[in-house]
Order: sequence, then structure tokens, then C-alpha cells
Amino acid sequence: MNEFMTTLHLRIYDALESLRRARENGDEDLAVTQAGEIEDLVEIAARHGVDIDCGYQELAHAA
Repeated sequence: MNEFMTTLHLRIYDALESLRRARENGDEDLAVTQAGEIEDLVEIAARHGVDIDCGYQELAHAA
């Protein structure tokens, strides 16, 4: 995995974790912000042909 892909995967993971924590804490503003960040990162991944389906299903359902 190259540096771009690694960074993208880490940013997605961090955003999903932050979204989960925001929801747990009832911070709706942060949850909306993190959801937008995730959408942006998914779009970036799609434009560059990065497979992000691996490993995030479990996290996405937890969030």
C-alpha cells in the first residue's frame, strides 16, 4: 500500500471513530461534521480507485 492509500485509510478510520464517539456523547454537530468528512474521503477514494470496502463494514455499522 502506498503512502497516499495508507493516509486515506487512516483518515477514514479516524473519522469513523470520531463519528462513533460523537454519537455516543450526543454531540450532533460533531457527528454531522464527521459524516461530511467521511463522505469527502469516500469520494476521494473513488476518484483514485482506492478500495475502501475492506475492513470498514464492521466499523461503519458500529458508528
